[in-house]
Amino acid sequence: MSNQVTEMIENSMKNLQTMVDVNSVVGEPILADANTMIIPIAKITCGFGGGGSDMSANASGKNGFAGGIGGGTSVKAEAFLVISNGNVRIIPVTENASTADKIVDMVPDMVDKVSGFFSKGQTDTDI
Repeated sequence: MSNQVTEMIENSMKNLQTMVDVNSVVGEPILADANTMIIPIAKITCGFGGGGSDMSANASGKNGFAGGIGGGTSVKAEAFLVISNGNVRIIPVTENASTADKIVDMVPDMVDKVSGFFSKGQTDTDI
């Protein structure tokens, strides 16, 4: 592979690394109030390609090079991680969340309800 192609790809990857870092995926925490922190979660998709070729000598006797690099990134909000009063919940941004996501989201509420049921001292005859 030509040194020029290698240099183009290395420079492009360095620039891509500066654009996309961990703070792009897991955002800065947001303090909603004294007991609630919200952390945005994103999905990053990257596409990248490049190539080139050394050209044979032209009329002036000089060798040439032709090449190019292309790429793109997409950042999409996926969910919010909400930490409030010691409870952690994930709230998906999309409405078409999977059934498994919905079940995981319901677990803290169900634990609270079951705990509340038993802490009141109810027995099987109270049901």
